[in-house]
Amino acid sequence: MNTESRKNGARSGVNRILISLLFVLFIMSSSASATAIITISDGNIFSEANVTVPLMINDVEDVAVATIKISYDPSVIVVTDVGNSDFKSFTPNIWYAEEGWVKMTGYKTVGGLSGDVKFAGLTIAPRGSYGEISNLSIDVESLSDSAYKTIDATVITGFFYIGMNGDVDANRVVNAADSEYIARGIAGVPGYPPKFGPSEVSGDGLVDAYDCVYLARHAADIAGYETLH
Repeated sequence: MNTESRKNGARSGVNRILISLLFVLFIMSSSASATAIITISDGNIFSEANVTVPLMINDVEDVAVATIKISYDPSVIVVTDVGNSDFKSFTPNIWYAEEGWVKMTGYKTVGGLSGDVKFAGLTIAPRGSYGEISNLSIDVESLSDSAYKTIDATVITGFFYIGMNGDVDANRVVNAADSEYIARGIAGVPGYPPKFGPSEVSGDGLVDAYDCVYLARHAADIAGYETLH
């Protein structure tokens, strides 16, 4: 075999290896499923009155079976109704709502749902005092596609705050005093327990000095700080 033939043979071998690798990567990417995101009304709820909020399964593909449990502090809030699901077959269990949890099951007999799926509408009633907060914990007991394969999911646990975002001192007014409260809470001053819910106003997921600045600018009606996140 001459030198040119050996070179052509080597190139052919490399090409076969590259094609094989690309085929494996294609199969892996095709079989990999996206991670669904499960959340209640984007996670955070501020209200003094009854509200109905969606329990969503977002960015999902072919979901056909789901069982989800929601837990909360029954001294602060209570779920009074569950319904209005995108699943035709949907069974809510609110027998234990007074104890602090509800559970729902939905399924499809043919095919599944994709995209942003509304699993349920939850009607939540405040029963505690203004300024109290309850976590909204989500427990996904099952989430499967139409072939009954498990769908991976990321859960965003939220909260229900009886009041307004930014009203940290719970006096029904959002002003510079709330900014001062946040600063004292961060510094650990006695009598100013940190409140993550209404204190996180900048939208970066942290409670720090920037929230003090943001809230103070909001209270002063400075442009660009109109919205409390």
